This record gives sequence, C-alpha cells and structure tokens, in this order.
Amino acid sequence: MKKKIIKINNISQIDTSKISVYEFNNRYIDPYGNIYALKHNKINKKIEIIKLQRYGAKESIIYQQMANRNKFMDIHSDHLEQENIESDDNVQDLFYDPERFIEKSIGYAETHKIRILGIIKNIDDSNVFAKDNKQELNEFNDIVRGLEIDGLQQLEKLETYHKELKNYPRTITYYQAKMDNLQKRIFEQIAANKEQAMRFIYFYEMAINIKMVYTNLKKFTEQLNKLTSNKNLDEKLNVTKYQKQSFLDSRISIENTLGDIDAILKDNSELYGFASNVENFK
Repeated sequence: MKKKIIKINNISQIDTSKISVYEFNNRYIDPYGNIYALKHNKINKKIEIIKLQRYGAKESIIYQQMANRNKFMDIHSDHLEQENIESDDNVQDLFYDPERFIEKSIGYAETHKIRILGIIKNIDDSNVFAKDNKQELNEFNDIVRGLEIDGLQQLEKLETYHKELKNYPRTITYYQAKMDNLQKRIFEQIAANKEQAMRFIYFYEMAINIKMVYTNLKKFTEQLNKLTSNKNLDEKLNVTKYQKQSFLDSRISIENTLGDIDAILKDNSELYGFASNVENFK
C-alpha cells in the first residue's frame, strides 16, 4: 500500500469523489505547513478531509521538512506535487494505519460471504454441472463444502473474534497461552505496559487470523475457478438465457473475489510486519 505526502495549495485541490481506499493513508500539506488526512464518515458514507492537530515527534520532523520546502510553492498554481515515501521503511511505519486496514478487511468479510453465496447460487442456477456427470458434480459439491466450512464459517468467526478483541477482550494470560515464539519474544519486551501489550495482541492476532481465513478462502475459490474456467454453455443443448447469464455472473464474481483476496493478503503482510516490530509498541 503506497504512502505519499502530497503538496497542495489548499484543500479544494483534494477531490474526495476520486479517492480510493488505497489512498486513505495519504497526507496532504499546504504551503503554511497545515497537514490534512482523509476519513470515511460511516454515517453519510462520504470521505471527509480532516486537519491533523497531533502527531508523533518523528512525523513532526518530516512534516516540518516538507513545510520548509513547500513554502516556496506558487500558491496560485493548480499543480499538485507528491513525495513517494515507499522506499523508506522507517518513514512508511509513521503513516501506516493498521486499524484502517483491519476495519476494511472486516467490512470485506461480510461482502465476501454474500458474494460466495451468490457464486454458488449462480452456478447451481446455470446447471453447468449436470447430474449425469457425477464426477464433476461431486467435485463441485466438495468445493462448496470447503467454501462453507473454511470460507463462510471462518469469515464469521473472524468477525466475531474482531469484536471480541475490540470490545470485550479476555485476560492477557488467555492470549499469552496461545502465542507463538515470535509473539512471546515481543510480548516479553512490552508486558509491563498492559495497554501496549493488548494493542500488540490485537494487531498480531488479527494479522495471523486474516491470513489464515483468506488463504483458505483463496484455495477453494481457485479450485472453483479452475473447475469452471473451461466450461462453455454454448456447447450445451437447451440452455436458457438465464442459465448463461447466471454462469457468466459467477465467473465474473470468482475473478473479482480472487482479486480482492490477493489484495487483502498483500496488505495483510504489511499488518503482520507492523505487528512484528516491537518498536511500534514502546
């Protein structure tokens, strides 16, 4: 996920109608050193521009350097400049918002449950796997069971676990008993600070569980993609227009879902890296 500091002359240059979820980590700086960020308003479903009032000492230094260079900009220009800070891992951590990614992933979990059910229904409606071909039909049914058990049910558990960690976490000792070796090494360094210890547990647990759930979902979705990719309903007799459209819709949804999963797993590796860095919890 790219992080950019974008130079602006005023906030009117930020077109929120064109902002994607992958730009939420961007920061905007005007010629006077004011720093702005983006926020999704859950009530009206719109993106808002907020002025940042507080940020860490390291961030402050970076912003000040940017402001010093920025103050010489032509304030009558409509040109936007940006600094790509992908190459600096230390700077990257300053602007990474793990909570934003987690909330996005949990929101996607509900979307993907609905989509998976829709894919299964559309394939059923298309009758692409006829009853007289027991081998393909059995293979399809096996994939559906896998999607239901390791996909839909696990997505629900992920949502429930997120609520637990956020709203009513268990005792630290409960999570401590589940820790892998890396978790234990990090936890030992921050255990004295219960707030930071719980923050670490939250981010690390979400990272490993998001990876587990979406890796399993990817496996069965790829199997379904392979099984349906070589099907052509035009070659079958007595196929209705509705059946053809149902199958086409299922294929599009499968491809979109695989794209979503790859993006989530890629971004989740960043969450895992953040959670695995003890410096983020000191």
